[in-house]
Amino acid sequence: MATCLILCLCLLAASSSSTIAQDAHHNTTFLFNHFNAMSKIQYVAAASIQSNAIRLTNHSGRVIGRAYFDKAVPMKRNGSVMSFSTSFIFAMVPQARSDGGNGLCFVMTPTTALNGAIASQYFGLVNFSSNGKDYNHIFAVEFDTIQSVGVEDKDNNHVGIDLNGVRSVVAEAAGIWEGNSLTPINLKSGHNIRAWIDYDGYSKQLEISIAAVGEARPHKALLSKEDLDLDGIIQDHMYVGFSASTGNEIEDHYILAWSFATGGRKAPDLDILHLPSFYVKIPKFYHSTMFISITIVSLVIIILGLILSTFYWLKRIDYIESYNKWELQYWPHRFCYRELNLATKGFRDDNLLGYGSFGRVYRGTLSSGEQFAVKCIYRDCTEGMKEFIAEISSLGRLQHRNLVPLRGWCRKHKRLFIIYEYMSNGNLERNLHGPELNLTWAQRYKILTDVAVGLLYLHEQWEKCVVHRDIKSSNVLLDSDLNGRVGDFGLARLYDHNEKPQTTHVVGTLGYIAPELIHSGKASPSTDVFSFGALLLEIACGRKPVDAQGVILVEWVWDLYANQRLLDVVDQRLGGDYDKGEAEIVLVLGLVCSNPNPQERLSIRQVLQVLCGEATLPGDRL
Repeated sequence: MATCLILCLCLLAASSSSTIAQDAHHNTTFLFNHFNAMSKIQYVAAASIQSNAIRLTNHSGRVIGRAYFDKAVPMKRNGSVMSFSTSFIFAMVPQARSDGGNGLCFVMTPTTALNGAIASQYFGLVNFSSNGKDYNHIFAVEFDTIQSVGVEDKDNNHVGIDLNGVRSVVAEAAGIWEGNSLTPINLKSGHNIRAWIDYDGYSKQLEISIAAVGEARPHKALLSKEDLDLDGIIQDHMYVGFSASTGNEIEDHYILAWSFATGGRKAPDLDILHLPSFYVKIPKFYHSTMFISITIVSLVIIILGLILSTFYWLKRIDYIESYNKWELQYWPHRFCYRELNLATKGFRDDNLLGYGSFGRVYRGTLSSGEQFAVKCIYRDCTEGMKEFIAEISSLGRLQHRNLVPLRGWCRKHKRLFIIYEYMSNGNLERNLHGPELNLTWAQRYKILTDVAVGLLYLHEQWEKCVVHRDIKSSNVLLDSDLNGRVGDFGLARLYDHNEKPQTTHVVGTLGYIAPELIHSGKASPSTDVFSFGALLLEIACGRKPVDAQGVILVEWVWDLYANQRLLDVVDQRLGGDYDKGEAEIVLVLGLVCSNPNPQERLSIRQVLQVLCGEATLPGDRL
């Protein structure tokens, strides 16, 4: 009886996967011709089993799904990445009336944890701030079905190689090479597609091919990347599998079969005879001339009726815009929500510029071609909305060449939209910490001076004292001439000159927050100066105030200053091409402004005088 039971369990396990093996050299091989509850697969977030296939996403917007082989796979021998080979069959099926998005990827990662990963164009692998960071140790091959801004996508139907993020080091439109001609393959057609990925650990060459299921592997790889050294990316043991995500547009992502091998072996061949199909076939009737003609005529009549009805409806209720009487007293320009919605194409991910305090920032383009940036702030309740709008409206009257102009505002239900002038060169953080050195020392010094001039206007020269409360590199915007402009006034507070600051919630960004603000909750010009001190050191050193390893920048600079090695902290990417006198000014100012005792800090006017050469360095305050 026991023997029969053991035999039945063995047969059941065999039916769930063809082979799983690891030899004495730690070479791993496995094969899944289909998937069920017995398959040795680990599911994360929205991923699940459906119809003997892995379903990574669940027919919903903005979700993440991952599926991994349930054990970490040894990937290195003698410190070098071993050769590996994988083949899998996938299908991406857009939801009806959807353009589809955002695709899936084959991935190797040291952990199955999400670690703050988000959906949309990030495939559920990273987020806006962690994208491209060395500490990720992620290798991925993306099969992308949407062209996203900010990650330099090739098009909306491509295959790319990703290292530590989702900005591909190389990408190619999906298809099969026939000589010098590429025959396209639609990744989101709903049909089953087979992929092959092979990496030679000796030659450091990666090859990727795709083809419709049933067709032979192409003779020429779709992507072939030479000298791809993965030793610094892939760790000794990695989880291998798949990740997918959706955004506003939805498609379902399936893995139907999968094989994998390391140590120079080719991935086992897949059985393609019994695969499920998720392709939705349209009956022939719907292709007939009569049906098409009737459909077109009906659609024209319906569309005309909708246009007339919508026009009449909009004339009557003004696009569901609701106004309170108190709103009419604020700001000469309140944007219509319909105008913002059209300009941002419904606030699609394609127009996402980044994240600011309390909300996302989108790019909008008016019918005239003029561009602007709009921050969408979600508030849990309408309480305090009047006071918030009143303060933002006051800030709208700020006019200075080193501030990002506020263009207007809009309110719809619990959402508040703040509209800024669009800055074509993005923010300082991206230009300073990006993969390439984009800013010279002269440009950095000029930007610091610009920010100091802008802060002086806020603190002393406007009719009220404006405390920004969130000075940091991502809130310094660069215009077309690389002039620095202070932006994002979502946390700013106004005071009459000589008025004492009031206690507020502690807000800001780690590394830029003055220590007294944590204890008292009272923001002041001096707390802005502390944040500016962190910015001074960040620009000079090319390092963030607190890095991924938890090293605090100001403490590191203090240590080298105490050992008379101050200039050793200057950003090495400058290659020594900087003014040593100016660098010393910036670094000493950064230390003075970062003094934990607010009484020992300079005012922003004194800081600007030193930067402009009108005063000497305050060495006595160190």
